[in-house]
Amino acid sequence: QCMSCAGVHAWCGPCAVKAHRNLPFHKVQRWNGAHCQPTSLMDLGFLWHIGHGGIPAPVIVQTLIQRSQAM
Repeated sequence: QCMSCAGVHAWCGPCAVKAHRNLPFHKVQRWNGAHCQPTSLMDLGFLWHIGHGGIPAPVIVQTLIQRSQAM
């Protein structure tokens, strides 16, 4: 859940990261089975792409695709 967003949100990790693509400084918590504990978007898999509207640069995406096809 996000302590910075208005309302109550119970996202899974990937959905929390997606929802915060342009909100990297929000304070999030993760359910540990007993209670919510503070965590970071980075711990949930967030990677901040500066520029290109918060998505990876097209050149990087193409390079990653080429590398995965070469394997």
